[in-house]
Amino acid sequence: MKNLLLLILCLFAVASCSDKSMSQQDDDTTPEDSTVGEVIASNRAMWVSYDANPNKTKGHTSGYSHALVSWRLLGTDPSDVAFDIYKSENGESEKKLSVDPIKNTTCWADTNINAAVDNVYRVTLTGSSETLCEYRFTAEMAKTFFRKITLNLGVPNAALTYEANDAQVGDLDGDGEMEIVLKRQPYDGANQGGWHDGTTLLEAYKIDGTFLWQIDMGINIRSGSHYTSFIVYDFDGDGKCEIAFRSSEGTQFGNGTQITDSNGKVNDYRQTDVDGKGWYSGKSLYSTAGLILDGPEYISICNGSSGAEIARTNNISRGGEGTNYERAKYWFQYWGDDYGNRMDRFFIGVAYLDGIPKNGVRISNPSLIISRGIYKNWQVWALDLKGNELKNRWKFDTSNEGYASYAGMGSHSFRIADLNGDGYDEILYGAVAISHTGTGLYCTGNGHGDALHVGKFDPTRSGLQIVACYEEESVYTTSGYNYGCAMMDAATGTLLFGHGAGKNGDVGRCLVADVCSTSPGCEYWSSLGTGIYSCETGQLVNTVLPTYKGGGNSYNNAIFWTGSLTRQMLDDVMIQSYEPSAPWAPDFNENWTRVITFSYYGDGVKSNNSTKANPCFYGDFLGDYREEVIYRSSDNTAIYIMSTNHPTEHRFVHLMEDHTYDMGQAMQNMGYNQPTHLGYYIGADLEEESE
Repeated sequence: MKNLLLLILCLFAVASCSDKSMSQQDDDTTPEDSTVGEVIASNRAMWVSYDANPNKTKGHTSGYSHALVSWRLLGTDPSDVAFDIYKSENGESEKKLSVDPIKNTTCWADTNINAAVDNVYRVTLTGSSETLCEYRFTAEMAKTFFRKITLNLGVPNAALTYEANDAQVGDLDGDGEMEIVLKRQPYDGANQGGWHDGTTLLEAYKIDGTFLWQIDMGINIRSGSHYTSFIVYDFDGDGKCEIAFRSSEGTQFGNGTQITDSNGKVNDYRQTDVDGKGWYSGKSLYSTAGLILDGPEYISICNGSSGAEIARTNNISRGGEGTNYERAKYWFQYWGDDYGNRMDRFFIGVAYLDGIPKNGVRISNPSLIISRGIYKNWQVWALDLKGNELKNRWKFDTSNEGYASYAGMGSHSFRIADLNGDGYDEILYGAVAISHTGTGLYCTGNGHGDALHVGKFDPTRSGLQIVACYEEESVYTTSGYNYGCAMMDAATGTLLFGHGAGKNGDVGRCLVADVCSTSPGCEYWSSLGTGIYSCETGQLVNTVLPTYKGGGNSYNNAIFWTGSLTRQMLDDVMIQSYEPSAPWAPDFNENWTRVITFSYYGDGVKSNNSTKANPCFYGDFLGDYREEVIYRSSDNTAIYIMSTNHPTEHRFVHLMEDHTYDMGQAMQNMGYNQPTHLGYYIGADLEEESE
């Protein structure tokens, strides 16, 4: 019995390390019932969000003066579970805040908070005195709407600015609380050559700001989104996340060990010719200076507690033999260029190839998925962590017989989901799906694109759906479905709907979410700007698109932030609703759609990755089902955790317990950051059904 209880506690400690999936794809709009057992007492990621000056800038700051106390609903909780909440001020006797059982939410708005003293909140099951979760909200915490984590000053070159770029969350030490792994980059060298100083760092922090370790990727891993994707996940099932990424000579791990050649030396493989060109084509993007076209390439997986390397294997090879000219000719013919652009597009992710978790319980450990290339030929490999070895499971190569049509179909990211409901993950590699066995499942022929979404977008249709946009009109109008933006069945790749028929050039962005409360199901739209379209009918819902700063159209990320069942747009440093939204509508302005502008807090915050304008990370990792956001400070010396203070009348199980959502959040930083999506439906029409 003790071992069983320990197993349950480990399984439900943290989603991104144990994949506590309580729902897989089904034909309903609600998650599949999970196995309900004894209610688990844990910290439940309890959190308090409080804005000391909510009305400082009307229409932009939070607008709520209460403290929002929130906690997780777990997949093992009974459907009728109810809670009570208590508070102790400044060490005085505890008082019960809730009069009636809390049945419909997992949050409480404390309208009588004394923010000048420490407040301890405690949640129990209704009618029980046993503590489910407890949180001390200090007077110091109450001074800011955000939680600030000051970044480590011990960087390799103090003269450089290390941008606080992408981040991932996961339980690194098995204590049931998530930590943050942050990528800090001294420059963004993606797409083009050019000499830069500095090396990319991966650093781990606890939520309270404690610095854990630093990994230095080294001089032979170029900085930038194409080269430095990383994954934080539990690959061996011990309840602790590992970190996997590309490495080379010069990579130094959290315990101080470093990769060297056989003589203990770190060779510098960066190209030094400022006017360097491809050795075969004589072409380049500005220059090959700074690019790495020689030397070993590895995949390393590291211990989450220490940052020490556990296992290493060779990365997908550049290929080619002989002289530089002969090697470059091979690269040009196989990858599409010989100057380190198309050849050096790397992604990394995770997939359950032996079976996705059932009712929150793993039936197998996941595999590490690595890839190289997107524009011409490309490869995807699956690796399994076995002890201190990474063993290859299968290799997919578009140059192999039967897959010629798959070439050039990659996107700037890949997605993992159980696309066809067979109980195994598939890899959605742009316009191509690969089965869990490493064989091609289908190819839509739509070509390369920048945005790729998979989730439950039409609650009336079986299974999952895909929404994507495409870049090359000469491809999507010939071998593809003749739409610049399309919605497809995830199981088969069959076209459901599309907009932008015919030649529409590069359709660079698209997004899908339920943003319009009067339209059933989700809506999808693209940078074509023609309107939002129904995911149930394909028909035009409205010619007015979601917007963000300056009135520009928004299609970067969707977030659960307010108390409604629709999602809001997370773009740059703000959250915007498609419809007038609390708290500023209607009192301040009846048509006001700006929910919050984060740059009004602290010393200002910045988004990342140019026009992608994404935060370091966003997802449901604290409190109730709403999603938190992590931004970098304007001066890159800190990161800020932002959590909603909007009350809600709804509750959902911790979103990372949904397998589709968990896979999406775990690979958010890969390539062009993609938003989170669920494998079941949440939308405004659920409220109508409940009425």
